[in-house]
Amino acid sequence: MKLYPYNAPIILTDTIYSLYGGHVTLGTNLTRNAAYRIAEMTASEDVGTLLLPTIVTGTFYYNPLRFITLDYEYVHRVYSVDFVDTEGDIYYTATGTMNVYTSLRDETYGILDIHQLVGNCHCNHGHLGYPYQVRVAYQAGLPSGTSFQPDMLLALTTYADIIMNEIIGYGNEAPGDIGVQDYSNQQYSESRVGLLRTVFGSSARAQFAHRLISKLRKNNYVGL
Repeated sequence: MKLYPYNAPIILTDTIYSLYGGHVTLGTNLTRNAAYRIAEMTASEDVGTLLLPTIVTGTFYYNPLRFITLDYEYVHRVYSVDFVDTEGDIYYTATGTMNVYTSLRDETYGILDIHQLVGNCHCNHGHLGYPYQVRVAYQAGLPSGTSFQPDMLLALTTYADIIMNEIIGYGNEAPGDIGVQDYSNQQYSESRVGLLRTVFGSSARAQFAHRLISKLRKNNYVGL
């Protein structure tokens, strides 16, 4: 499970929120910052990586016959790969990639290759045998400046506004911002096109935010 590493917003501010249509008079600084963080966390989940380059670590099962799919796409650099045994001891540490042990097959999709067995060697603790896990330290996130482009800022503002409407108790089309496909009121009724289920939700505005950043969305399995 990926844990979002930021406990405060890193992109949205009151100034940006206001410039892209948000109302800074609603709520408090605390509730707006909560909405900003939730919007950024959801956008990060949608595009498959963090919104700014960030150093992260991940632990994966060791299998020299199979690639590793890292937790985040848009990998800028791999710092180290530790080969770890069942007791948590490190057999060997490979620095960087493009060496005899590891290569970054595709930085956009976050795919790391393990080239050969790390076993029967005289490693850090004198172990013989094979590792159990691989621990990778790497930097991942959208390229610098991408998260400050108008489409991303509008998507973040749109979803932050949806969250703020839920906090203050009105403003969304339906409670919980549920997508409404059929509507009828007295003499008026309408049926809308089918609504997608996205990480932002299923409402028309949620799908609008989802579409704005579609070009940034990458799925690991596509790059295999």
